[in-house]
Amino acid sequence: MDHRTWFVSINHIPLTMISIKDLLHLPYTRDLTEGGIAYALRSLPYTYNRMGGSPYDRLRRIAAGVAVELAFRRYLADQNIPFDVKGATPITEPDRYDVALGGRRCDI
Repeated sequence: MDHRTWFVSINHIPLTMISIKDLLHLPYTRDLTEGGIAYALRSLPYTYNRMGGSPYDRLRRIAAGVAVELAFRRYLADQNIPFDVKGATPITEPDRYDVALGGRRCDI
């Protein structure tokens, strides 16, 4: 079975093909869930409900997103890959980007 997926950017970046081999498997630990939940509880009053759903659904999506971001940052640190989080914003402000790699902004 072919596990390739096509992605195209809204910003007119050429069509790019990635494969399963291009994806990272990030170890997931309980502290990532706890960090995601803590952030979600603090940020819920400041987030826009663009996906609809109940407050529980919003909390779950925020917690999951933050947990993945933390797992990715942990992976980068463990691999000694330089990155910065200078674009990280306070909970009360709109998100700019999560991590910068080689000066390129990445939204996880």
